[in-house]
Amino acid sequence: MFRGLSLGAQGQRQSQDQAFHLCSICGTRIRMSWFLPLFFGYQLMNLLRSGDRWTWAFWTWKILQITADEIVLVITVLCHEFGHGNMARYLGGQIDHILLWVFGGICFSTRVPSTDTRKILKDELLVVSAGPATHFFQAPFWGLIMWALFAMFTAGGAPGGSAIYLIGYESPWRAFVAALTPLSPFNYDTLYINGWRWAALLWYIVGRAVQLNVLLFLFNVFVPMYPMDGSKLLVCSLMYCGGLPARRAAYVLLGITVPLASLMILGALYLVFGGAVSGGTRGFGEASASYGLMGFMALMSLAEAYRIHNLLKERRLHTHPVFQTARTWGRTERDAFGVVHRINNSDLDDDTPPFGSSMGNGCCLYQLCPCFRPGQRWVGQSASAPIAEPGNVASAAAVRAQRSAMLIQVDGDRETRHASVRQLQEQRFGTGAV
Repeated sequence: MFRGLSLGAQGQRQSQDQAFHLCSICGTRIRMSWFLPLFFGYQLMNLLRSGDRWTWAFWTWKILQITADEIVLVITVLCHEFGHGNMARYLGGQIDHILLWVFGGICFSTRVPSTDTRKILKDELLVVSAGPATHFFQAPFWGLIMWALFAMFTAGGAPGGSAIYLIGYESPWRAFVAALTPLSPFNYDTLYINGWRWAALLWYIVGRAVQLNVLLFLFNVFVPMYPMDGSKLLVCSLMYCGGLPARRAAYVLLGITVPLASLMILGALYLVFGGAVSGGTRGFGEASASYGLMGFMALMSLAEAYRIHNLLKERRLHTHPVFQTARTWGRTERDAFGVVHRINNSDLDDDTPPFGSSMGNGCCLYQLCPCFRPGQRWVGQSASAPIAEPGNVASAAAVRAQRSAMLIQVDGDRETRHASVRQLQEQRFGTGAV
């Protein structure tokens, strides 16, 4: 029922059929979805409907404000996606292109093929972390611009001997801290009321840029709902740092994504139809632009969760880009004669964990819950292979004796195969035989 609705399917379709080439930056193609300029036009249309008695100067100011919002959003998302892509490049991969659409951005990049499970997870963690890490540089950059504007506005002195009467903040640090709190409004009205209309617009842009960076960082990292970066950070950390098998990490992800997405859909419906009841038709139209997108994004997250659930049932979770380690290229097994390394020729997920017992020792997961400890069986794990118990001395001695006898037999067979025909004849007929 969710076929074609997942974020990956929607992103691929948007990028191929419903996007245009915007530009190229550092050899990377930037594509923009047609829905992004359409959404911008929808915002302008709502502005025209709401400002019947505005002056032309205020009209111009509001149009520039909406345009600045879109430009800052595009710049912030591009920096975020280039964080993912440049880390992939650093690790040996390539950036195919970056898509800008109404839900943010998608960086289509490649990874270096590897059979090392730990390297795959480590690279994925680095690539995923590089995107949110860019906000730690973007926010201070806009803070420096804020400091320069503050110094410029107060260069000739401020009324009352304090900048708070002119700008609304007594220092650039106070303004920056206020912008770092995205839930509180950033004060740019004081400059506008004092007659500094275009200065107020610049002040609004830098404050909005800082707020947007904080919002995107918090939403991407602390909302572990797939496909947000926080969900990938969570499952990759569970697999890499905690040694959790991919299938268990997928169940953890489903247990978080489904409730959060459902709550987000219910919240979007309440906000949209609540606005329609309280504000009439105009309230419904304005709310549906933002809250409707939030609900549709949550619906795509549910579609991704449904896809992961089906892959779990089919035991093909390794085909998902986040859970490639559900199937390893080689398996290490232990039998009565020791450790055996085999090539994995199955198309299904592994039945046993890909890591040895040393993976994740001392991690809090293993201390808090015994079922996370190495060596524990779960559904589908085979128990047919005999494993020598370390505490059973007699069994261990028997296995060592059997192994030594087998090695002696193998060495004897090797010497026999390498013996020449003359040596065999001398052993059979004697040295004087013709």
